[in-house]
Amino acid sequence: MTTASNALLLLVGVPENYRLGGPAFQRLHQAHPRVQVRIVHDQAEFARQVAQADAVIGSRPYLKLSAEVAKPGARLRWVQTTTAGVDQAVPPDLLAAEHVTVTCIKGPPGPLMAEHAVLLMLALSRNLPVYLKNQQQHIWRREGQDWLPLHGQTIAILGVGSGGGNLARVCKTGFGMTVLGMTRTPREIPHVDRAFGQSGLLSVLPEADFVVLCLPHTPETRHIINAAAFDAMKPTACLINVSRGALIDEDALIAAMRAGRIAGAGLDVTTVDPIPRESPLWDLPNTIITPHIATESVKMSDAVVDFWCENLRRFAENQPLLGVVDRRAGY
Repeated sequence: MTTASNALLLLVGVPENYRLGGPAFQRLHQAHPRVQVRIVHDQAEFARQVAQADAVIGSRPYLKLSAEVAKPGARLRWVQTTTAGVDQAVPPDLLAAEHVTVTCIKGPPGPLMAEHAVLLMLALSRNLPVYLKNQQQHIWRREGQDWLPLHGQTIAILGVGSGGGNLARVCKTGFGMTVLGMTRTPREIPHVDRAFGQSGLLSVLPEADFVVLCLPHTPETRHIINAAAFDAMKPTACLINVSRGALIDEDALIAAMRAGRIAGAGLDVTTVDPIPRESPLWDLPNTIITPHIATESVKMSDAVVDFWCENLRRFAENQPLLGVVDRRAGY
């Protein structure tokens, strides 16, 4: 039986139209008998109640916590983001409060991110945008057979965590590709033929037929794909970004695509989200743009709720949490 002395309060702060609601939140209520769950949509009301909370699940606007709530000795001990990335979701003052454990959704988005990357790779390699335009105009025409197959080609995956790791598995076992993986900590990685660090990027890019970004956005990775990177890439190579828009210097991307320095680009994310109507990105040759949907899925919603419930159980039982953010690394 739960008593007032051993009860824990989880405060959930999300917009009223948040894509997870109803049955998902009902599962949270049932996640652990010691935990009382309150769902709050109004930001001002959330700010009034958060001082009473032991734990918080929140989207970006709700995580701007006061200094009083985030100070050592306050009640709050755990913050769970609603996103995989923390660069835009977690304010610096919360990251600085090292007595509060911060977790993000690491793991569940990985398979979907890999799927979307493969979708963009296949679409570009088979010239699908041209065929879709031809279909709209009722044109039956073969546009040449010079496409680049995935089988037997080389992929450089920048970031081999959950998303990049799943992509490495698919590319190696499904397409027999040579997989090169960029990692912050040198180690053997399943399905990766050769790992390399960020300092070796420019020497690896000339080998790659596909360059796929699965990295978090940190000060070290901002504009990791810049003019020098485009100069190093093969003119037949394609660039895919399913992670964070700020990883690419978009001025350099626009210049490279217009000059034909690379063959194609698949962008699920951009620096400004959504892309302004007047952006040159819309009209780049052989470029596919999707509206930040790589990890969108009904299955993903279920996986996120499972993740939240498991972390809530672990928190109540004083066990290690999943998806703990490395404050120094920034993800």
